[in-house]
Amino acid sequence: MFVCALILGLTGFASCQVNSHVAFSAGLTHDLTVLHAETIAYDKVFVNLGNAYNPTTGVFTAPEPGLYGFQFHTLAHLDKSTWLELYQNGAYIASAYSHTDNDYATGGNSVVLKLAQGDTVQIKAVDNSYGTDTNMYGQPNEIYSTFSGYLLAPISSEMP
Repeated sequence: MFVCALILGLTGFASCQVNSHVAFSAGLTHDLTVLHAETIAYDKVFVNLGNAYNPTTGVFTAPEPGLYGFQFHTLAHLDKSTWLELYQNGAYIASAYSHTDNDYATGGNSVVLKLAQGDTVQIKAVDNSYGTDTNMYGQPNEIYSTFSGYLLAPISSEMP
């Protein structure tokens, strides 16, 4: 439960309580090669408080307005590359890229976003028209590629 207090001048205060439990974390349990700009559906759900992440589509939908934190990480196969991008409502926000010769490579990024109720966030692979396929490593007992998000603070219509 999130509890807040708003100070109203010198005369006192008002308090409010908001039941805000929104958090998800999911991972990829299989190898994945992506040739086109498509959303990554992380299939192993560790937690999904608020049921805002859809593991079938890979899309998070904000159940309420607020400040949300998101993180995504990946592992590229030996001598391969991974290039992922985070999108909010279809608009590009941030990237993660990994590549090295003769080894595996990790990449990741994190952002804090102000979302309205119904806004969506997802991770997409970059289209291979840039000459790079996205090759993500994953096994049921070796989960290196993850996507997580959580509500940091709800925002009400009265707050700036």
